[in-house]
Amino acid sequence: MTRRFAALLLCAAALCGAVRAESGRLPLTRLSLGEIGGWIALDVELGGERGRWLIDTGASRNLISPALARRLGLSPRGSASADTVLGPVKGGEVSLPALRLGGFERAGQTALAMELSTLIGAAAEGSAGVLGVPFLDGVQLDLDLRDGVATLARADATDCPAGSRAVTLTRHRTLPVITLGIGEPVVTEAYVLDTGNPAALVRVEASAADAATPGLALPGGHRLTLLPRATIGAQTRGAVPVVRVAAPALAKSFEGRLRGLAGTAFIDGARWRLDLAHDQLCVEAIEVVTPGGFGLALERRGAELRLSAVLPGSPAERSGLREGDVVTRWPGGDTSRPLAELWAAVQGREEIVVGVGEPAREIT
Repeated sequence: MTRRFAALLLCAAALCGAVRAESGRLPLTRLSLGEIGGWIALDVELGGERGRWLIDTGASRNLISPALARRLGLSPRGSASADTVLGPVKGGEVSLPALRLGGFERAGQTALAMELSTLIGAAAEGSAGVLGVPFLDGVQLDLDLRDGVATLARADATDCPAGSRAVTLTRHRTLPVITLGIGEPVVTEAYVLDTGNPAALVRVEASAADAATPGLALPGGHRLTLLPRATIGAQTRGAVPVVRVAAPALAKSFEGRLRGLAGTAFIDGARWRLDLAHDQLCVEAIEVVTPGGFGLALERRGAELRLSAVLPGSPAERSGLREGDVVTRWPGGDTSRPLAELWAAVQGREEIVVGVGEPAREIT
């Protein structure tokens, strides 16, 4: 990223665009392609059009879909790049009209016009854009991932809400970084706070794991393990899924300072205040187990819906489900619905009933 763009990202709210009032309580949309985590989004009005914008603390720029940019007559004034946890991305830079979320307004923002699917895959379907670090700088964002609401306001006072305590954030190339306590005895590890990542913890390795590495083998040489305990400030989190990912370029970009990424699943089930004006995170003082965890994954093979994975020792395996089972019944109705709709139907549930085979064998 050039120094010019880095300066734009770090400028004060007064210089990068005015912030007005407070949003009030806004409903969060959860986009899931699995039973744990997912992306989070808010309804935004831009240039008279309302649309779903993802909140991505792992993006150093705001992003807008090229189709929306064209409809609003936003002409790129040149090509620009942005840092993301997946590496640099490029697009045409456009100036945005004021972004409105309830009673909250932010003017003077820019964005890269680019196909969102190249960055966020299936979550891009139906999404108008991505609110990255430039939008969040100078703003207090309250995320309630228990009740599914958010509030945005000017970042004036530094006091945390009742029941929460402040944790200092650092930055890596403008992106917020949190420090976690892992294991017994406690070892501290630094992770980029990345709400554009639907998973919990992603540990980035310079090379693929070998067969002796603990955990469940995943495609691409990745491995999945379950961390019994992790702490962030006054909060303790249990049953944290950890995916070890071989990504040499990303590991190199972390410059030995960072262990990986902390995604939406890691902060799920709690209330947070992200304050990038004062580089602090207000952390709820609770103990929480990662929501979700039936231990299965879905895929389509032609017209069939199948179980692409069943985790050893999981509730799904103990109930008799096996990898490759054809799913003929799923909560909420028709199994031909998009995967995102199927997962939305089971969000927050403690129990589900799945039918496999024909005639269907129902398993709770």
